[in-house]
Amino acid sequence: MSLLRGSVRTQIAVLTVMLAIIVTTIGAITEPMMRGRFDKGLEIGRVIERIDKVARDFEMASDTVQEDEVLTRARSTGITVERADTGQMEGGHVTRAELPSAIRRLLDPNVFWEPNDFIQSLDAGNLVVTMSDNRGLVFHLPPFTLTKWILPAVLGTLALILVPTAILALISARLIGRPIVKFAAAAERIATDEALDEPFKAEGASELRSLAGSLNVMRDRVRSLMDARTTMLTSISHDLRTPLTRLRMRAERSEPPELRQKMLKDIEILGAMIDESLAFLDGTLEPTKKVELSSLLQTVTSDFVDVGVQVKFKGPRRLIYDCKPRAISRVVSNLIDNASRHADHIAVLLMQGPDGAVIITVADDGPGINDELKAQVVEPFFKVDQSRSPASGAGFGLGLAIAHGIITKGHGGTFELRDREPNGLMIVMRLPTRA
Repeated sequence: MSLLRGSVRTQIAVLTVMLAIIVTTIGAITEPMMRGRFDKGLEIGRVIERIDKVARDFEMASDTVQEDEVLTRARSTGITVERADTGQMEGGHVTRAELPSAIRRLLDPNVFWEPNDFIQSLDAGNLVVTMSDNRGLVFHLPPFTLTKWILPAVLGTLALILVPTAILALISARLIGRPIVKFAAAAERIATDEALDEPFKAEGASELRSLAGSLNVMRDRVRSLMDARTTMLTSISHDLRTPLTRLRMRAERSEPPELRQKMLKDIEILGAMIDESLAFLDGTLEPTKKVELSSLLQTVTSDFVDVGVQVKFKGPRRLIYDCKPRAISRVVSNLIDNASRHADHIAVLLMQGPDGAVIITVADDGPGINDELKAQVVEPFFKVDQSRSPASGAGFGLGLAIAHGIITKGHGGTFELRDREPNGLMIVMRLPTRA
């Protein structure tokens, strides 16, 4: 537990020591099995020992029956040997005393040996050992190719490197990587306004715990600023509505009808400006609920149809989804309201992708928006036509900004403006799959 809460430097130092210990342990265990087992010099020594034993037993045999028994035992151990009449054979012969050096010379020619006539004349694959009275044996030596020793050495070295590295990687991923992944997931939830009131958990290395503490302090300050801003705006809204109400009452008692209508129109614009600005700056978070999204969007479109807006809804009869229902209603309402100022027909489409993501599309047959302006229209108070005033029904430039923030920050989705064929604008909102 102390290692889990230690600094990253301490963890790396401990893991390095562990790596050295693991490498040393695995090397000590595998050395006899991998390297020692396939060591060329050791294997040649074993061959010499077996051949010398066969030659000794054959020389000590008293008759041909015992000699046959010796040869049978030798073949059962993998040694290929035959009788030979050395008196009638040409080529180099060796005695039992010369047997070890001759085998080493034949099996390992890279080793330097003093020149010797009878050794130089030996057949590379066969070794003739001379016994008494022209009796002898012909040993067929096994091939000792270079690859037979390189491959085990390579495999042993790879095992010595890869196994400890894999063990260390698994330990590092759990010891260092897991707290970082959990920390990043918590930061992502904060970024999408999912858990602004949930503090970062102080766990893992000391650096991560220190960072979590600093972020918690920053989160508290941001939250305090948001609360103070909301309180201030609410107070300003309350204070402004009182004189606006008095102005409305006085305007209604004005005698000239034209003047009265102009004054009431300006007062209405001021009230709408206050309401929309408060809606954009409101820091209150709506909890996520499981809602029937098709019914929710049908209700929104029906309200606009009742006031004469040509809007149609198309989607599944039933679609359950976890979201902020009031926020989603507000998004679709803002988009329909914006589209109704420039288009005659509006369509709201709802569908669910194969991965469970929900796609809401609001399309119209209006003039559309240039590609250069699509990235700017989601910014607060931006208007495509700056010359148009709120009195002309152009709005305050907050509708798309509010919708964009609710989808991207409030739900972690995407908000994309596309051209509609043959004309018009499509706003495609993709809400991610909910667990």
